Amino acid sequence: RMAALVRGLRRVGRVDSSKYLRFLSVSTDLIKKLRKVSGAPIKDCKKALTETDGSIDDALEWMRKQGTKIRGKREDNEASQGLVGICAGSDETMAIVELNTETDSAARLEQFHELVQGVSKSILEVACDSSSEELLDFNRNQLEELPWKSITVKDAISDAVLKIRENMFPNRGARVSVPGGVVAGYVHNVAKTNIPDVKMGAIGVVVGLKGASSEKSNEAKELAHKLAMHVAAARPEYLSKDEIPEVVRQSQESLLSEVAKSEGKPDHVIEKMVKGRMQKFYGETCLLDQTFLIHDGADSPPRISKLLQQEGEKLGTSGALEITGFRCFRIGESV
Repeated sequence: RMAALVRGLRRVGRVDSSKYLRFLSVSTDLIKKLRKVSGAPIKDCKKALTETDGSIDDALEWMRKQGTKIRGKREDNEASQGLVGICAGSDETMAIVELNTETDSAARLEQFHELVQGVSKSILEVACDSSSEELLDFNRNQLEELPWKSITVKDAISDAVLKIRENMFPNRGARVSVPGGVVAGYVHNVAKTNIPDVKMGAIGVVVGLKGASSEKSNEAKELAHKLAMHVAAARPEYLSKDEIPEVVRQSQESLLSEVAKSEGKPDHVIEKMVKGRMQKFYGETCLLDQTFLIHDGADSPPRISKLLQQEGEKLGTSGALEITGFRCFRIGESV
């Protein structure tokens, strides 16, 4: 009867009989096995096994290619949702990554959380000079080429796209390393996950700190954590004035000068006004020039630069503590 049905369908051009028979011959055990390995829907598992004559390895590769095709079709879709994850490699090293997707519901899926974890771990595994401070930044292309088990991050995301059916990508990442120092992080609006070693949320910050004695490393790490909280709230763009690109500095000075001229101020006054207002600009954009927001003392909160001097007297080995670098990612901010 089945053969007669296939012959009849073939005559009217509705089915390829050989493919249809292969589809029927795929065993339930094979489908279960592929589903366990891939996590893909039963329908996709059966189709993959049909196309590859029941080979699990070939079926996985076939599914990955399908995921790449789907990803290509959806790449123009806005993906401003997702999660920022931070992961510690040790007290001296931490990774941060922003993984974007189209909807908040997709960002709540366990498989999406596993992607954030995997990319974070891949960043930590990149070879580095263990004897010097490092702040390594990774763009989307660099992140996608990082190894992920036996494949790449790009392949892992293609696998996830086949199941989640949304545009997703690792937008940016970084690793802060401070040999002999400490690195700490902070995550705002922490997401509920089953992955304890990676904190995920809407905002993530990592801060590197050096200069504390080894006996005071716990206190130094707590200070770095508070500094990370400050960064999340105060939103500095640079560590110090020295990091501001000259074109940005000149543009701001020109803008402030024009504002002063529009107020009818004489030239000798304009120069002083620009200088004073640039100090305000530095206080808004440079971490070391900002007033510490996580201050819990009775006295007035100090500037971050002054705070590092004060804490250096308590925790340090030779003068002020030093922030070696920081990164703050807000989900969707740079998409």
